[in-house]
Amino acid sequence: MSSRSIALSCASVLLVASSVSAQNPAVDSLTSMQKAVACTSPPILVADPPDALRIAGTQDVVDRSLLGTPEVLVLSGGTDHDIKVNNLYYVRRVLRGAETLKDKKVPHSVQTAGWVRIVSVNEHMALASPEHTCSEMRVGDYLEAFVPPVVMETAAMPPLVQSELNFDAYSRVLYGDLGRRAIGTNEFATIDHGLDFNLRVGTRFAVYRDLKLARNPLKRIGEGVAVMVGPQMTVVRITSARDALFAGDVMVPRTADGAQAPSPTPVASR
Repeated sequence: MSSRSIALSCASVLLVASSVSAQNPAVDSLTSMQKAVACTSPPILVADPPDALRIAGTQDVVDRSLLGTPEVLVLSGGTDHDIKVNNLYYVRRVLRGAETLKDKKVPHSVQTAGWVRIVSVNEHMALASPEHTCSEMRVGDYLEAFVPPVVMETAAMPPLVQSELNFDAYSRVLYGDLGRRAIGTNEFATIDHGLDFNLRVGTRFAVYRDLKLARNPLKRIGEGVAVMVGPQMTVVRITSARDALFAGDVMVPRTADGAQAPSPTPVASR
């Protein structure tokens, strides 16, 4: 291909990208909280999806595997994957540790690298432009359809009341974002129950720690609110904490306004 053809091709892509951005401001209207929630690990465990649409490379003249913004990303499929100009996709990867790096069949948590918009497409290939980056994007990351998260904004949340706590439906903290074991205020924790325990976006929790001491009650250390609910796990934003939260800490859902719950006692180990 001649240098003139390449220049015209690149100019065409840029024109498409500019037109798409101008016509679709919806993502720009996401609130800071929506962006923060969208960047968290979703409350699911997955194995590496073998047939997913993936980032194959970039239009840069240098071959790179670590990508950022601004970029024009080359994707592994086009209309053969039902890809259309202006579609939005999450960019994600399975989050593995060194011990399972080569085992693609073991389910793991998922890291969200950001989301991209399709700017050009043909039958077997597409070009995408990052709309938002949560972390670096990489060659091999896979794409999933973008759905803006529904969140309860802090300003719209009703005042916290000391409503009854349902200790029969407690959950345990599994990990923080990116698999971290310590979680602080305004960060996110994944717990081990979801729709299976009738949790929903907006469910509030009191957070306790079991010191595993005989005849010693649980120690209350914070509050949280559900922001993403999966079939068997939930992502909770920690709204206040007097200590870092750790894997194994107890989350107790608050019921509707009602009488104060009795003083908690140690929770049996699961």
